Amino acid sequence: MTQVRSQVSIEPARRSASRRVFQGGVALAAVLTLVALSGCTDRMRQALSGAPSTPEELLTALKSDRARIDQTTDGMLKKIETFNASRKPGERTIQFSEIFMDDLSGEQRDVLNQLLQEEKDVSYRSLIQTIITDRDAIKDLQAKVLQLEQRLPDSFVVAKKGDSHTKLAMNYLTSDAKLDEAKAKTLVDQVDRSEILLAGNHVWFFYDPNQDTFRTYVTQGEAGRTPLAVRRAQARKLLQERDEARTQRDTEMSARQVAETEVASLQDRKAQLETDIAVLQANKADLESNVDRLSRDLSFRQNSLFYHAENEHSLKEKGILSSVLKKVKDVKGLDYDTALDLRRDTSITLTPDTFGLQKISKVRLLPEIYQEGRDFTIETSEGTGSARLVILDPDLFRGREVLLSVGG
Repeated sequence: MTQVRSQVSIEPARRSASRRVFQGGVALAAVLTLVALSGCTDRMRQALSGAPSTPEELLTALKSDRARIDQTTDGMLKKIETFNASRKPGERTIQFSEIFMDDLSGEQRDVLNQLLQEEKDVSYRSLIQTIITDRDAIKDLQAKVLQLEQRLPDSFVVAKKGDSHTKLAMNYLTSDAKLDEAKAKTLVDQVDRSEILLAGNHVWFFYDPNQDTFRTYVTQGEAGRTPLAVRRAQARKLLQERDEARTQRDTEMSARQVAETEVASLQDRKAQLETDIAVLQANKADLESNVDRLSRDLSFRQNSLFYHAENEHSLKEKGILSSVLKKVKDVKGLDYDTALDLRRDTSITLTPDTFGLQKISKVRLLPEIYQEGRDFTIETSEGTGSARLVILDPDLFRGREVLLSVGG
């Protein structure tokens, strides 16, 4: 839900030189805080004395207070509509924008008090008084929300013309939180970014790496309107309202603002497309890496000799070799899990201890379709007791599987 705030300060450790962070200063922030508090009622001050202390309690309290602001605002808008409907042609009406705009003159800001003094109808005087009460209640809640928000660990940037909520959120997650773009996009897609940014708005962010949670919201900052006022004005088509104090310059500025909003929307779409492109490029790189790996694996299998070497006595006991003719009898379940890459080497060295022998006196290469002396040779060493299989015709053995029966 959108938060309403007039001004805040930010911890120095959370300021980023690469981002547009509010530069108000500690002294100004303190003055503004005192000003905000000076408008609070005794009831609000009493509520603040028992303010929550943990982030979870703060967020719960903020959600409740923002809901009360929304409810009070809706009720006040209905009262304004009722009052305006009772006015005769030429009589002064109440514009919602002039109640909460910060850039109005003193005369404009006192419109409710003036109407209260001039109104003769008792019932409508009561209605105006109720609207004043609603306005003061909202301002008190805004001040309370301000105090609660200042206790959160969130950081903010000041929106400029043309900025989009999505772009600023992506920049925070990739620059400050050090997340990759794909992860940042996933988190941004999970939060509300429906607010229209005005120049001067504060856009707030907080990422909790332990819980892997992200929140972001918009407050008024130095902009002329609160996000709540803009949203309500849009919903009730109040953005077209113009009171007597507005000049032609204001109308032109509003037109520029609409154009800037459209540009911001296009920039937002561009940012989303750029993020999608980055994800596709990453996927392409992964696919190319997999293709390269599979190509290398295929080349290895096509150029290697796969073999299983085992003690001859063990092979007979397993029924792989015939005990009479010493022929291959059954090789089911036999794994040819050792490979010789014939592009790099053409010999296999066999040591006796590997096969539980004192020395190796003979080695048989099976099946017997390969001819010793023409396709391969067997060399044995009396000194070491080892044996060496030398491939004479590598092309003949590429991609083949053979059984080496080792005897002592």
